[in-house]
Amino acid sequence: MQKMVRGANVGLAALSDDVGSVTMSLGWNSPSGEGDADVSLWLLDGGGKVRSDADFCFHNNPVVGNGSVQLLGKAPTVDGYEDRLGFDLDAVPPEVERIVVAASRYGGSHFGDLNDLYLTLTDSSGDRLVQFSVDDAGAVRAFIFGELYRRTGEWKFRAVGQGYASGLAGLATDFGVDIDDDAWAAVPSPRAPEPDSTSPASEGEARSQEDPTGQPVTEAPLGTADAEGDDEADRKAVERERAELRAFIKGLSPDDIKSGGWFTKLSAQALSAYTDKVDWQYFQERYEGVPADAVVAQRIKMAARYAALEGGLSAGAYSAAVIATLGSLGGASAATVPAAVATMMVDVAFVTRLQLRLAYDVAVLYRVPLDLSDPDDMWKLIRVAFTIKSGEMVKEGVTKAVPAIIRPVIKRFYSGGVLTAAKGFPVVGKYLLQRNVIKIGIPMVGVPLAVVLNRYTTLLAGRHAQAVFRNEARVIEVAEGLSGRSRHPQLLLWVAWLVIMADKKIADDEALLIRHLVRLVRDQHHVVDEQLAHLVDIDPAEVWRRLDAEPGDLRDIVDAAERVATVDGDVNAPEKAVIGELRDRCRRV
Repeated sequence: MQKMVRGANVGLAALSDDVGSVTMSLGWNSPSGEGDADVSLWLLDGGGKVRSDADFCFHNNPVVGNGSVQLLGKAPTVDGYEDRLGFDLDAVPPEVERIVVAASRYGGSHFGDLNDLYLTLTDSSGDRLVQFSVDDAGAVRAFIFGELYRRTGEWKFRAVGQGYASGLAGLATDFGVDIDDDAWAAVPSPRAPEPDSTSPASEGEARSQEDPTGQPVTEAPLGTADAEGDDEADRKAVERERAELRAFIKGLSPDDIKSGGWFTKLSAQALSAYTDKVDWQYFQERYEGVPADAVVAQRIKMAARYAALEGGLSAGAYSAAVIATLGSLGGASAATVPAAVATMMVDVAFVTRLQLRLAYDVAVLYRVPLDLSDPDDMWKLIRVAFTIKSGEMVKEGVTKAVPAIIRPVIKRFYSGGVLTAAKGFPVVGKYLLQRNVIKIGIPMVGVPLAVVLNRYTTLLAGRHAQAVFRNEARVIEVAEGLSGRSRHPQLLLWVAWLVIMADKKIADDEALLIRHLVRLVRDQHHVVDEQLAHLVDIDPAEVWRRLDAEPGDLRDIVDAAERVATVDGDVNAPEKAVIGELRDRCRRV
């Protein structure tokens, strides 16, 4: 761990290989026991300003930057509570160059009245990277602890330690946010979790209904507020699901839990009938005329609400004595307290099923086709649902080739949409169990920690699914436009592949585009090009030969090439060269 002094900076990559996602903690204590401050985050562009007021993150707007930056809430410590913040640095919008971490006090209170102000930063494995302690903040009402910022493609941290006598208003003026300091101060966030903290605010959210399989689904009608008593209705819905999952857990063997085999069986239970009944038409009937973005946002919100409720119910079932016996379950040791293991497994199974179905819902709402009998599509759904990144499971001692492990068996999973067997899924099951056991591993901290982590991981999974599938929907729209307008569909595929391979590498969006373009050309034009399908390296001379042999107006091919080149961002020099030659040859034709 690196101890920082005011003004010092350090590159995160120099401290850890695992800094795609990091967690920050802010803490302090008060001699009177009544001191508190409200944390805020500011996402700034190259000019040092927010792009809009939506880039101001505080307790009434806790998730910003497309879900990449979040306030995780208060968490217990030995001395009281601390505020925790989550940053998915790999997903921060590219326009954001700095993320400023600050806090504010009100009613004449100053940061100089607080003791032991500190900031710590940890990587996603929990290893502490930096610590910045502040001895005397002074008579200021707002204080910048530090900032994360980009330099030449790398994220760095700077210990700032700058105070503002003008309070939140001073920060807002500097960063370009229009906000009323007094109005914001009137609704400060609570320092410690309220007794009802397992139930997030319900306004604008909706009651649960039952899905076509008879199991609760987090329906969220838009434009309506919950009636009185909705918290209790939601809690009962969660308890019904917990009861169902307890019955499921009872059918598992100890080896199922330790080996991760539970995930195979849960996936069958979670997706089999669900995917048969929940399709785009299902949502159209319930949200007629409502844009997909709005429906997705509501479903993410409700899923996070259910996850938080469940976390409180599960963690509350533990006594300190039972927690202390769990040790390092998750594949590392044997379970010694069956009741405790069952309770933990209900929590893990609940969140796992919730996130798997949520990711599927998001894909359906954006009309992204998923064939769950296809290894690539199934693995995509799993990665998106649990925000599994490249290398994350390697660090846990699993294997690099998780998709390769799953690939040979996925086609045995499904028969008519019903999951039947999955020898590769225990790998994922062990990983998920290891990732979740921390929630109940600390005596007396179980309830608030489980609530915060369940809500955070579900929000993160939902936002991640939204980003991934919304982007794929955009790429599909591009592919549909190219295929629909093309008068030369077979030539279109060759030219698209030539443009994509111009710089000798394939971006993710380019891979998506060619995949959907091939599918649409096959479905709409009944063209299947086996020669293209078996290409390893494309020969430009072969494309030019095909182009010269094609009669008629070829302007649609030039237009398509230009659109293909922009699908992954700015057009690079090799792509420009290919398009230039293409334009010249089409003129000759």
